[in-house]
Amino acid sequence: MSLNVPKLEHPVKIRTPLDYLVNAFKGIFMGIADVVPGVSGGTIALVMGIYDQLITSITRVDTQLLSMLGKRQFIRAARHLNLPFLVSLIPGILTGILCMSTIASSLLDGEVSRQFTFAVFFGMIAISAYLVLETVKAQSLTETGMLLVFMLLGLVGALGINQLQATSPFAAGGISPTRFYVFISAAIAICAMILPGISGSMILMILGIYHHIVALPRSIFQEADRATAFIELGIFACGALLGLMLFSRILKWLLTHFRQQLLATLTGIMLGALPVLFQAAFELKPLAATTAGEQRALVATVLAAAVVMLAITRLATKLTRNNRNQNQSEKNLNR
Repeated sequence: MSLNVPKLEHPVKIRTPLDYLVNAFKGIFMGIADVVPGVSGGTIALVMGIYDQLITSITRVDTQLLSMLGKRQFIRAARHLNLPFLVSLIPGILTGILCMSTIASSLLDGEVSRQFTFAVFFGMIAISAYLVLETVKAQSLTETGMLLVFMLLGLVGALGINQLQATSPFAAGGISPTRFYVFISAAIAICAMILPGISGSMILMILGIYHHIVALPRSIFQEADRATAFIELGIFACGALLGLMLFSRILKWLLTHFRQQLLATLTGIMLGALPVLFQAAFELKPLAATTAGEQRALVATVLAAAVVMLAITRLATKLTRNNRNQNQSEKNLNR
């Protein structure tokens, strides 16, 4: 299957303040998702219609871009990279990460707030799995069967990863990681963060440094820890950048040649994350100790989160489609 991304053009263009604002809000949701264990920012990008453009823009950081910059062809370089798209998206991602990381610890530490937080995550992932599944297209019964096999493989793989998290000797934390370990962990986790269906935060939990990394933005506001927090965040960012540059090219190749199989696998992975979220929600306060009224409220929270996620996604998709149609109309008029 083809990505349908023109070689010299970009399907997502940022031309008006509204385009910028919409893309920034997509980035905020991606950033929030990247902090949440079990949720992938790549999933948010996929269901909101900007995933292919994101991967394409990342892979445009290449020798051609460096050549343009060396020749001071800055306008060509910006067009090659689709710089307005990244300039509108990246601040939103950073805002989402910083905001969510500052409140994630407190939300997940409380007995009741933990349950309702994971209920929101459960609804978001469940509806995201449905939205990704909508994009999977099968041309025959044989192909449908093949895609179901890939979905099952994704489900089994997710359950295996989650079991690894539960049995990992690093999961308990308590020991500050070395800076080299932070760098390597970032390079590994970023691969999951941009891959729909796999949570980079979940990978950080498996590697045993999730709570350490999430606490860093809050440490910036503490004078005694500020310098160390900035250094480790910089190291984490450098490791993530390296992993991003290497993995994005592999991912684009998979999307180009095995798109349907990859999307089916990712759907299975998202479904495999749901039992883990259910279990994690009741770690501090068991299900047996939760009253019937609280259980009904949790179910309502799951449904509300799914509906809100669906509404936001449909709106974002509509705005993105209108943007593409406008660009196509302008292109036809210029011919």
